[in-house]
Amino acid sequence: MKLITLLALTAAFTCRVPEAKAQQRLGGAAMGDMAPDIALPNPHGDTLRLSQLRGYITLVDFWASWCRPCRMENPELRATYHAYKDSLYAGAKGFRVFSVSLDRQGAAEAWKQAIEQDRLDWPWHVGAVNAPTNPAADTYQVRYIPTNVLVDAQGRVIGVDLHGEGLKSALQPLLEPDPGKQARNRKLRMKAERKRKAARHP
Repeated sequence: MKLITLLALTAAFTCRVPEAKAQQRLGGAAMGDMAPDIALPNPHGDTLRLSQLRGYITLVDFWASWCRPCRMENPELRATYHAYKDSLYAGAKGFRVFSVSLDRQGAAEAWKQAIEQDRLDWPWHVGAVNAPTNPAADTYQVRYIPTNVLVDAQGRVIGVDLHGEGLKSALQPLLEPDPGKQARNRKLRMKAERKRKAARHP
């Protein structure tokens, strides 16, 4: 009875990628490895590369519109993104999310709708909805979603499969420890935000 309950809970909180056999969620990136580059189209058809985010702490997030646990996790991921994206980091320019959709061929509208519904308002969304396979999922050996890889400013893997408080705990030690620098950074952000607002409403 306990085994049946455990299996039910596991199914409720993970989405299995078709034809996956291993229990490990992701097998193609390990701690300390250089994260393989990803080059896929965004919802507008423009190719985006993970390597374009060198200099930032980047979460490579694998998800899909059809994956209920992914969608349940999205609000917390969005909150973490907004809490940490403009923080001052020691040796990095900020925090970014690079979302890789595992939506299948022909599911472009479902993918776009999920981005809008879940208010995933970062610009780094890619997928392979016009192709029979997803090369990023193959390269990273994604077996279950949601899953992710945290990459440092040099492109090296510093975390795997981080969710909720686990992701925050991984980001927190990377912040600039000098309170003076943090304060100056906040002032600069506020000044830049005032300029943006003034430009929108002259």
